[in-house]
Amino acid sequence: MLSENGYSVEIFELEEKVGGMSKSIELFSQIVDIGPHRFFSKDTRLNDFWHSHTNGEYEKVSRLTRIFYNRKFFYYPLRGFDALFKLGFLESTLCVLSYIKAKISPFKGDSFESWVANAFGYRLYSIFFKSYTEKLWGIKGSELDADFAAQRIKGLNLYEAVKSAFFGNGGKKHKTLVDEFSYPKRGCGVVYENMKDEIIKRGGVLHCNVEVLGITTQDKKAVGILTNKGEFSGDIVISTAPFRDMVLSLDELDSGVKTLAGRLKFRNTILVYVEVGDLALLKKHRLTPNTSLVLGEHSHDCENLGAVITSKVTPTPKSPQNEQSPTAIPRILEEENQATNEKSTSQESSFENNTKKSQKVDSSTATILKQSAKDSRICKNAQNVSDSLAAGFCDDFVGCQGNDKGATLSVVTAVAASDSRKSAQKPTLFKDNWIYVHSKDTQTGRITNFANWTKDLQCGKDSAILCLEYWANDDEALWNLDDKALSEIAKRDLLESKLVADSSLIKNTSVLKIHKSYPVYEKGYKDNLHKIYKALDSFKDLYFIGRNGSFKYNNQDHSILMGLMCADKILGRECDLWHINTDYDYQENGKA
Repeated sequence: MLSENGYSVEIFELEEKVGGMSKSIELFSQIVDIGPHRFFSKDTRLNDFWHSHTNGEYEKVSRLTRIFYNRKFFYYPLRGFDALFKLGFLESTLCVLSYIKAKISPFKGDSFESWVANAFGYRLYSIFFKSYTEKLWGIKGSELDADFAAQRIKGLNLYEAVKSAFFGNGGKKHKTLVDEFSYPKRGCGVVYENMKDEIIKRGGVLHCNVEVLGITTQDKKAVGILTNKGEFSGDIVISTAPFRDMVLSLDELDSGVKTLAGRLKFRNTILVYVEVGDLALLKKHRLTPNTSLVLGEHSHDCENLGAVITSKVTPTPKSPQNEQSPTAIPRILEEENQATNEKSTSQESSFENNTKKSQKVDSSTATILKQSAKDSRICKNAQNVSDSLAAGFCDDFVGCQGNDKGATLSVVTAVAASDSRKSAQKPTLFKDNWIYVHSKDTQTGRITNFANWTKDLQCGKDSAILCLEYWANDDEALWNLDDKALSEIAKRDLLESKLVADSSLIKNTSVLKIHKSYPVYEKGYKDNLHKIYKALDSFKDLYFIGRNGSFKYNNQDHSILMGLMCADKILGRECDLWHINTDYDYQENGKA
């Protein structure tokens, strides 16, 4: 929008390619996202903007996400009969009594735990919410602010679930979930690659592999940014770099406000990608893949830009719509060992790990809008991804019939002989887009199956890539484990939960660490944050947007909307950027 209106735009990106946590990468000759990222919004302008940057290359994906508890899948939001039958009569009775107790004597306070316990009863809270939530945030549910529940599960409660089971929901859809969403055929990152190409065509400049260290101001007006490659000046700064770090870098900000900013916390994410199965192995286990792909939903979503500086220049004519830009593929340095031949079904599995190399991946970016655009090298797309048919997996139950500079990505390859413990179980994979794992037996909290999104992601391969999510703070042992140890944890989680039936189906693993991926909503955070926002409003030509950039638990739709409204504000239209994604009227109450 700004480049269309005569502004010269300069973008500073920490990583090799744009997109932040919504980029797509090539892995094991397929395409994956940085966790599950669906797009949905009820805002017409936002929908039009997003769809225009897919160049028409998107699909409507049927959403399916469920809770995996006690080796059973429960629909979410909870369906009365589904939950009652799978929990059993006794447990269901105790849950209903717990809910009645909460209605008679509600839990006090404004914590996530009290909010959900009042909506579902404490017993259901402890079964379906407590484990996942505490894994994600690293704090007790009683220490997490109720804002998280208000944004994500507003309107859900046990009474509505039971009523819906008997009488239906009258066509109403819950605000936090949709039956269908839009998704680019070759990954979420296509949209941001196309946005980048459009900006460059209009004379914008992109700097990759540049870390934004701070924001410079003069007389409380933004005048530039400080990076690891030097200082850059401009007239307007738009920051999506980690909020706390950028606020602390402001020399003209009151020290008391900086103290409040220093208390804000971020949570780190660890993603372990696991390639599972191929046609030969699946046939050995007597599974015939179904070629009709089951598609589904969800996302965590957060897109960060680093800093923007801008000046008004002579308006330039609009460029024609870009041709479709193929998904940019980052370089993943990988060396694969030769697979050992399968000797016998009783032979013990043996794995050989290959040498690991790493690549920085992060969501911080910086953009500077300047009087005169500079020339720069543009990060090229490595290759096009072939458009080919992929087989899908289609069973409810899987394998079971009864440092602050960015992120690092590495690959561990392993091919195993058949495990001697192999049984007659069908080694199928769950048909959900992703599942929430509520189990004390596993460390992972969420698992995505990219084979259930679009066939193009598989690029003609017969295997599926699962993405297991873990979360940790800087000082936790999990965050400091090496990639081999993390891969072993992921494989153990899949095998012990029976989500994957046999170790011989696990072919490769890859680990991606993302620093400061979740702003933590600790109780009381909101009062401090509003004081910081108010102090920042005294600065001119300085804007903070995105998940990390504004300390908001945004999905990508919220972050894109913040970008559009930020442009509106620069162009003279009044709007309150701080208010986006805080009114708790979550943008998911229908079909896109």
